[in-house]
Amino acid sequence: MNNLTHREEINLHEAVQKSFPKILIKDLTEYERICPVCNGLGMRIADNIYGIKGDSSEAGRKYYFPYKHQALSFCQSCFNGVQRLCPYCGEPYKNQAYLHCDCEGQKKADKEERIKKWNDKVSKAVPVDEKDVNTMLYCEEFDEYYDTVDDFFDDYFGRYTDEEFNNDGRPERLWVCSVEKIHIDADNVVDNACEELHEDAYKQCDISGLQNLLDTWCKDQTGATTYYPCYKQYVEINWSEYEDCSR
Repeated sequence: MNNLTHREEINLHEAVQKSFPKILIKDLTEYERICPVCNGLGMRIADNIYGIKGDSSEAGRKYYFPYKHQALSFCQSCFNGVQRLCPYCGEPYKNQAYLHCDCEGQKKADKEERIKKWNDKVSKAVPVDEKDVNTMLYCEEFDEYYDTVDDFFDDYFGRYTDEEFNNDGRPERLWVCSVEKIHIDADNVVDNACEELHEDAYKQCDISGLQNLLDTWCKDQTGATTYYPCYKQYVEINWSEYEDCSR
């Protein structure tokens, strides 16, 4: 070492005997195991390396951070010395904070869950007639928006050849969308604008007049209008009416 630091060693075994009981108890569930990295302690030794400004020693010239403040730190491979296991393949989760596996069993379960949620969503939705819809229609399978069902068919038959056309791949419904238009609140604008002004500045402003101006401006910003599928109503796609279009 050098005159900038002096090294002291701590007998870890003796320190552990003084600080911890002889036995740690782990009550494990079916899909848990003792962490093989930290052997169930839930702790690992972290070096906590550091350097000293102006260090001209051999170690300081050779390394940016040649010194250590070793200490016990939480094990990154488990929680409290226990690893949680995937119920499908039995392997520990790669990320113990995100209990999700890349195995085929997990993928199959995820797919089944997506199908279940989708079927639940569809079962709660209500079919409506296209003539009663005054907004955009959304196709979940294509992630596309359409003004009308006819626009959907034009797009559909433009995407697929006769060989690619099959009943299993056909969308069954177009979702009615909710509409969000740009809006600016005059009260918020004035409040922010008056933050650095005198305390009565806000009260002296014509907020209603500004709101009228903003409403007129927002009404002209048609390009900002945004549509979202609400998954509450849908228009059924009647394929029989368009069979000739596929030939």
